[in-house]
Amino acid sequence: MKKILLSFIGNNDCLLASGKEGAIISILRVMAFDRLYILYNHDRYLQFASEILVYCRKHFPQLDVKYEPAKALDPTDYNFVYPSMYAAVKNILSAEKREDTEYTVSVTSGTPTMHACWLFLKQGGILPAKLIQVSREQGIHEITFSLDDFPQIDQDKAIKAKLTSLNRENIALKQQLNCEYDEMIGQHPALLEIKQQMVRLAKYSIPVFIGGESGTGKELAAKGIHYNSPRKEKPFIAVNCGSISENLFESEFFGHKKGSYTGAIADHDGFFSQADKGTLFLDEVGDLPLAMQVKLLRVLETGHITPVGGKEKKVDVRVISASNQNLNDLIKLGKFREDLFFRLVQAKIFIPPLRERQTDILLLANHFLSEFGAEHHQHKTLAPDTIKKLLNSIWKGNIRELRNTIINAYINSSDDIIKAEDIILQDSFSPCSEITIPPEGIDLDNEVIPSFYKSALKLTNGNKAKAAKLLGLEPHTFRARLKSTKLGKDNNRQK
Repeated sequence: MKKILLSFIGNNDCLLASGKEGAIISILRVMAFDRLYILYNHDRYLQFASEILVYCRKHFPQLDVKYEPAKALDPTDYNFVYPSMYAAVKNILSAEKREDTEYTVSVTSGTPTMHACWLFLKQGGILPAKLIQVSREQGIHEITFSLDDFPQIDQDKAIKAKLTSLNRENIALKQQLNCEYDEMIGQHPALLEIKQQMVRLAKYSIPVFIGGESGTGKELAAKGIHYNSPRKEKPFIAVNCGSISENLFESEFFGHKKGSYTGAIADHDGFFSQADKGTLFLDEVGDLPLAMQVKLLRVLETGHITPVGGKEKKVDVRVISASNQNLNDLIKLGKFREDLFFRLVQAKIFIPPLRERQTDILLLANHFLSEFGAEHHQHKTLAPDTIKKLLNSIWKGNIRELRNTIINAYINSSDDIIKAEDIILQDSFSPCSEITIPPEGIDLDNEVIPSFYKSALKLTNGNKAKAAKLLGLEPHTFRARLKSTKLGKDNNRQK
């Protein structure tokens, strides 16, 4: 008997990365299934379905995970939700043609409208399934219809009902044709052109490089390419290259077998295996040491990986990379391999800094304000002088800095109107400030940049995480760059 679980992916199932398992994983921990169908209402949920897929591969290797779209323009409108669920269930029943199949539906995840539609599908005889529910009080329990007067749904007009529902579904799907995965907020012409590039590149499995300053949204662009591509139902794995230790590179990227080295207490799938048939996003690829670049190049050339202590195997991975550094400059300095550059950069996208997208600043600020306000059940607005202050700021940290500033302002404000004095901006240098360069020139790598690092460390009493924040860098990126400077080398010698 094949056992199949069906469940929408809901907001509580989207917290796996933060350590909260949600209803789907809770069910899988106590009930065994051969296959899991994850129904999703919008493409943005594919990101979280991918996390569940990766988790299940590791913890429930016998489980086959599949995605099934059940899109509705309004997840609270029965006229949209029921037809989409009906079509999704019919697709699943058509794919699972064996008679000895036992279906179980979790009604916990999704909107109340979706919960009710599961009842309609069950009671109407469309889906012969057991319905279960997850709650803190009762754990996992079955929904039964033991009351004598519980209504049944007659199917006397089944053909007419089906035609009506399919017609509604057809209208909804036509309206959705232009609905693509898009988490990048903004209407600036430069950003709209980037979105068009993303859609064009999504069709092809070529490597794409995304350039731009820290905080501009390079990972969101990578996700946009993946979730608009034919690989969208496979994993999206993001890796920050600056955080990978050189001696763990092969294990992290290619995996290892149990017992292959001290501490290898179990088999481990590396990033390439986790992303098989999907997309691997290499963020801050310019931070990779040369020795690691050589190993990465070989995999990109051959499509084969060799886990530590294991046998070579083929993987099918699309690679998208990003960096806030200019890779051409790194090549000239001998810090990045030219052959790796040509493997990674077959197509390029550059995301402009926020200061060049001024029309998007207010749009983003209101989005972050609305998002944070909804989370804390208090709506706040920006005063006119606050808006002026936001528009006149430089935003060296780009969208990430704007988001942090808005959240801090929300917290700092004493009422529902956020005033200009509630906006606390990081000290930054004006791009219009005149800079004098001596006749003999300057050495950026060995003099200027280390002096900024030294000043930041002095201001923070040696706290590297705080120093990184002052410079608009991630802590791991700051440590990696500090290590490569004369200042970092001198500190190592003193130790």
